[in-house]
Amino acid sequence: MRSLIRRVGTPGILFLVQTAGILCAQSADVPLRNWTVPTFTQSTAGGIHTMTDVTEPRTFVAVQPCRIVDTRGNGAPIQGGIFTNSTTRTWDLSGTCGLPESIAAVSVNFTVVAAGGIPAGSFLLAWPTGQPFPPTAIMTYGPGQIVSNAAIVPLGPGDQMNVAVSGSTHIVMDINGYFADRLGNPFNSFGLTNNSGNATAYFTNESTACSSGCAVDAFSYSTGQGKAISGKMNYLGNNSAGVYGAHALGLTSLTFPPAGVRGESPQLGVLGIGNVVGTSGTVVAPGTGAYLAEGYVGYHTATFDYGVYSAGRTGASGTKSFVDPHPTDASKVIRYVSLEGNEPGTYFRGRGRFQRGMALVRVPEDFRLVTDGEGLTVQITPIGAMATVGVIRMDLTEILVQSSRDVEFSYLVQGVRKTQMDSPSPIAEGTEFVPKSADATLPLYLSAEQKRRLIQNGTYKPDGTVNMETARRLGWDRIWEQRSRPEAQPAEP
Repeated sequence: MRSLIRRVGTPGILFLVQTAGILCAQSADVPLRNWTVPTFTQSTAGGIHTMTDVTEPRTFVAVQPCRIVDTRGNGAPIQGGIFTNSTTRTWDLSGTCGLPESIAAVSVNFTVVAAGGIPAGSFLLAWPTGQPFPPTAIMTYGPGQIVSNAAIVPLGPGDQMNVAVSGSTHIVMDINGYFADRLGNPFNSFGLTNNSGNATAYFTNESTACSSGCAVDAFSYSTGQGKAISGKMNYLGNNSAGVYGAHALGLTSLTFPPAGVRGESPQLGVLGIGNVVGTSGTVVAPGTGAYLAEGYVGYHTATFDYGVYSAGRTGASGTKSFVDPHPTDASKVIRYVSLEGNEPGTYFRGRGRFQRGMALVRVPEDFRLVTDGEGLTVQITPIGAMATVGVIRMDLTEILVQSSRDVEFSYLVQGVRKTQMDSPSPIAEGTEFVPKSADATLPLYLSAEQKRRLIQNGTYKPDGTVNMETARRLGWDRIWEQRSRPEAQPAEP
C-alpha cells in the first residue's frame, strides 16, 4: 500500500488519497479510524470555500467515529447494496449513530471500494437533498481501487443527503462529528470564557428586514424555576450591570450607578407588558389582542420625562413618596408620603374675598377636563373674623358661595377623576399576597404590621413558612401544581 497526493475536482485543490491497488471489493478491509475535520467544503456557488464562508455559523460537535454507511452490509445502519453506474441515492441520517435531529452538516469520511471494469476517472458526489448537483466531486477513482477522502457535507430537510456515483462501486461512510445550531446530549450548554477586555460574545443581526427578536432570542421550557436570561456582574463601580440593554441612540456617554438591570434609550429604557387579551377576554398571543397594561422605566417624551410610567393601574404594598433635598443639611432629605383613599381624587384650592356677602370661584380648565361633575365637595374657611358661610351653587364651571360678613376666605374644591378605570371595592378578592409556591417564605420587605396580618389571616405560619392548611382550603395548592406541569412548547422558529 502506498500514499500519494493526487489532484482531483477543481484544479489547484489537493485531497489526500490512499490507493491499495486492485482488491476484492466485497472482502476488502476498510478500518474505522478517526480523521482531522476538513478545513474546506464544497459551495453550491462552485469551487471550494473555508467553513466560515459556507453557511451561517454553526457549532461543531465531535462524536465517537461511527460507521454510518456500508453498502456491503457488515451491520451498518445504512446498507443498500452496490451502486451501479450513474446511480443516485438519498440517505436519511437522522438518529443514526446517535445523531440528533435538525443538524446542518456532517463531517464524514467516504471510502469507495470500486468494481472492476469501470472507467478511470469515475467520481462520487454528495450534496444536501433538495439542492442541485454540486459542481465538484468528493473524489475520483478507477477500476478496482479503494480510495478514501474526508469532507463536510451539508444536509437537506429531514437530515437527508444525496449521493451519486458515475462508476459502479460500494461505498463506506464514517462520521466523526456534525454542525448544528444547537448542542445535543451530552452537551446541554455552550460556554464562552474570556479574560480579556473585550466582550465574550457578540450576536449581530445585519438584516434590514428584522421586525422581531433580532439580536438574541432566549427560550426556556423548564418546568422548574429557571431563567430564560440570567445576568450576573460583580460590582466594579458605576455603569456595571447584570443585564444591559441599550438602544442604538442610548445615552452611553453618561455615568450611571450599578444596576441589576439597566436600560438606555432616547425614549423607553425598559418596557414591561402585561397580559394580552383578545375580544373574548381570554389571554392570547402577543399581536392578536390588546395589552391590559404597559409599564415604562425611564420614559422620555418631547414634553416630559418619567422615571416610571404606567399605562394602566399601578399597585404597591408600601407607601408612595416624593423626596426633596434638605436646604441646609446635606446628610438629610425631606420625605413626604402621598395621600391615600378609596378613589382617585382631584382638587384645586385658593383664596378670595366676599363682596356684599357673595363670592364667585371660577373652576380652572384643567380641573374641569379631568374631574367628574358628580360628587364635588367644597370647603370654605373664613379668614380674619367669624362668619357663617354656605355654598349656593357648584358645578364644573363656577362655584357661588355666600357669607354673613365680607371677609377673606380660603377654599378647597375636591372631586373624582373622570377617566378613572373601573376600580374594585377597597375590600375585595385579591391574590397580591398569595405565596408563589408551597416553599415560599414570608417576604422580608413587608412592614411589621403587614407581616403580622399575613400570619393572623393564615397565609403564613409564625415561623414564616406557608400555612398549607389555608393553601388547601383556598385552592392555592392546585394552582401551584398546575404551574409545575410541563406546558405545550411553541413551534421552533
